[in-house]
Amino acid sequence: MSYPSLFRKIPAGRISAGIIALLIVVVVQNAPAQTRTLRIVAYNIEADIGVTNKQSTFTNIMTSAAAGAPLPGLIAPPTNSTAVQAGGVLEGIGEEVVNGDAARPLDILALEETTSNPLTVTPIVNGLNAFYSFNGVAVVYTNSSYQATESGGDTGDGNGPNAIVYNTSTVQLLASVPVDPSGGTSKLGSSSGEYREVMRYEFAPAGITATTTNEFYIYVSHYKSGGSSDATPRGEEAQIVRADSATLPATARILYVGDFNTGTTSEAMYKTLIGTGINQAVDPLNPSGNTTLDFDDSSSSPYAYAQTDSSIYLEYRDDYEMMTTNVFYDYGNGLKLVPETYHPFGNNGTTAYKGTANASSNTSLTNLVTGAPISAAQLLIDLTGGSDHLPIYADYTIPMPSPVINNVSLAGTNLVFSAGNAATNGVYTLLTSTNLLTALTNWTPLATNISSGNSFTLTLTNGFNSSSSAHFFALSFK
Repeated sequence: MSYPSLFRKIPAGRISAGIIALLIVVVVQNAPAQTRTLRIVAYNIEADIGVTNKQSTFTNIMTSAAAGAPLPGLIAPPTNSTAVQAGGVLEGIGEEVVNGDAARPLDILALEETTSNPLTVTPIVNGLNAFYSFNGVAVVYTNSSYQATESGGDTGDGNGPNAIVYNTSTVQLLASVPVDPSGGTSKLGSSSGEYREVMRYEFAPAGITATTTNEFYIYVSHYKSGGSSDATPRGEEAQIVRADSATLPATARILYVGDFNTGTTSEAMYKTLIGTGINQAVDPLNPSGNTTLDFDDSSSSPYAYAQTDSSIYLEYRDDYEMMTTNVFYDYGNGLKLVPETYHPFGNNGTTAYKGTANASSNTSLTNLVTGAPISAAQLLIDLTGGSDHLPIYADYTIPMPSPVINNVSLAGTNLVFSAGNAATNGVYTLLTSTNLLTALTNWTPLATNISSGNSFTLTLTNGFNSSSSAHFFALSFK
């Protein structure tokens, strides 16, 4: 019998003379490529302003330590700020099934309008850690220790610094780099167009060596707010961002996220980001680069599903996740957008123009995973109580090493699998099939194992039956 090149038969001497009839075939180095899915969120949480929101239940205000934690609405219901386990917006994002893509805890959370790491970011980290586990393993969140700078230094005026929170179980933060105007932070403001320090974060999957094929970058921006008079500084900031991104490799995989404060594609800022050149951006809602669209301000707009501001008065598309063309179109090998997953959380176009997300007509959150600990109705309350913005997010895949079964041995009736080329703390499923030609997605799962390092051992109790037919085994990354 012959086998495809990506399989091999374990030599009979590795088993025992009495059971040579057992045929075991395992995946080796040429196994199909595997990926990890990442849920990446951008959210203006408006934790740096007083209660000026039109919604009387707006509760996400952290202007002093006395305000306490957790932040109501974001990681707990506004009606019970101590009930972290009851959910909140950030937990709810992880409960959504998007276009068939499975629910999963958020992996990266890009934040705008924080006050400081201790006041707003740390409570979010603590709340997420109190809630989440994934595949039976506790999820550990943390944040970049770098505190971005804001012009004026006033945490109560809507200039709060950008920040990042991430899931250490799935990604590793390699660098936190401020992207400043010429002259540094002293030039933040009207002289440069950049009012809030832009941050560039560099990531790679957790548990494996970072390489040029698995690293990616996220620029977190909060462009100048206001009407046409502020279009000029927004354009100037976009030029700073594009100039910085041009210093990265031409094949870099980049996300440009944050509160862009415009929904008009004719604006200089938008044109600069999607303009040709090294690491140009693509807007998933406008991949052709049409510069005559207006996502804002129209009761008859066909783009109601794109609007994120305000959560109680939806009329603007302020919040974005743009990306380089290789991420959007899946060129080369690296971070890739999962098609049809980009969207505002809490808006699918069923909310009336200038209406509240917490409306009976809103059907955007009817796709929560079965058994979710939070209801759609509660999430809509949390959204309108948590921030004046809706979060925006999408799912992405990133390449991971294919695990290899190096050896199979018997211990009584137990099968012992020795595996290598694994990701530290990676979650794997042992699959089996009696037909080598069956698609791997239809193989039967037998067991899961959390690797403790690059190699691990898995014992399948009573896995050997001398009367059974030939079986094939493979490891699949979850």
